[in-house]
Amino acid sequence: MNDINISPNKVAKLLFVDDEPNVLKSLHRLFRSPEYEIHLAESGMAGLEVLKAHDIDLIISDMRMPQMDGAEFLTLAAESWPDTLRILLTGYADISSTIAAVNQGRIYQYCTKPWEDTELKSLVNNALEQKRMREERKQLFEIINQQNQQLNEININLELKVEKRTDQLRKSLVSIEHANEALQRQYIDSVKVFAKIIEMRPGIKSGHAKYIAEKAKDIAMRINMDSKQIKDLVFAGLLLQIGKISLPDSLLTKAQFSMTSLEKNQFFNHAKEGQNLLNSIELLHNAAELISYQYEYFNGSGHPHGFVGQEIPLGARILSVVRDYITYLDGSITGKPMTTNQVKMHLSSKKNLYYDPNVVDVFLALLTEAEAEANSDRPIVEISWTQLQPGMEVAEILSNDLLYIKDTILTEKLIDDILNLRQHGKSLTFRIRLGSLEHKK
Repeated sequence: MNDINISPNKVAKLLFVDDEPNVLKSLHRLFRSPEYEIHLAESGMAGLEVLKAHDIDLIISDMRMPQMDGAEFLTLAAESWPDTLRILLTGYADISSTIAAVNQGRIYQYCTKPWEDTELKSLVNNALEQKRMREERKQLFEIINQQNQQLNEININLELKVEKRTDQLRKSLVSIEHANEALQRQYIDSVKVFAKIIEMRPGIKSGHAKYIAEKAKDIAMRINMDSKQIKDLVFAGLLLQIGKISLPDSLLTKAQFSMTSLEKNQFFNHAKEGQNLLNSIELLHNAAELISYQYEYFNGSGHPHGFVGQEIPLGARILSVVRDYITYLDGSITGKPMTTNQVKMHLSSKKNLYYDPNVVDVFLALLTEAEAEANSDRPIVEISWTQLQPGMEVAEILSNDLLYIKDTILTEKLIDDILNLRQHGKSLTFRIRLGSLEHKK
């Protein structure tokens, strides 16, 4: 598989534009660090010249400047350098013109003057992190498309060899099969990596994709789905949230129960958006279809088509049960985490309404069996360091693949110690238990 060539330690190039030298000096002093390469400009025209000469990652521009104000400058920058992030500095009195500038210049964010140093640095770091993830996502799409093209070319070549060199094909069949298996494994690895990249987006929960894919596979095997259907189902589970990358952060972090009707429609549309993103990849076509039907309800009241019962693909019926199980546990739907017993009762009560009753029964039976074997039916999911919170129940934390903490409740002090390890270059893996509310009473 091709490697992603984006380094997390890449020096970010920042451009500060302000007609006040003291402001430029303050910004330069605030961001003086080996992590950044700083460029300064005292006018919009000077800023455009810097952009022509350097590959700038992020611009911070003042709103009020003579000749060319910040809104006009950032609009011109957006037209010629659309991948460069843009942040506007503005006074409280300019809020109405700032809103217009945000829309016209496609500005990432604005910050009021005088700024708070920590807040501004956090804003810049978050913006650069999102830019890095977009670049990685773009490269990953290119890799997947290249692999898809390679598979198609191999299939075409195989057909030509069958016609022209039947004898030679028989002799080389074993090596060709091995090559195809290797490409298939690389393809699966690419999908898994992409699923993790999706979950790096703020508001998309880490570990959910892997859990949904694994449990959906368990259900499919229990009800004897064929291997091709199971493979499509696993891909759909891993990429179930891909359409959410098009949603704003404010919607991703909002509980579904508190959304307005308009917001719910926008949120549910991520299923169709996910299908649109994946449809062009032949090996993911069936998985994309399952993703698009994930919000169809068994009684016909779902989205987007209102399909009823068996009209909904079986894979989509399975995904909706497992997805809602884990999202009810973490509070994404109700705004408050639920216990495993509460979620099980909810799933049972919604059979024939939202969910296929057979799928619910099989899933609950699997959970009961897992509980009997491991003395716990609470899901263990892998999360990123940004999602650590006091009160979480840790199953285990690995530092450079060695056990660091096991079966512990996180505290503020413990999180500080963990983040200190990360700052010293340790590779950390975090696995936490969901649905632990009943164990805290």
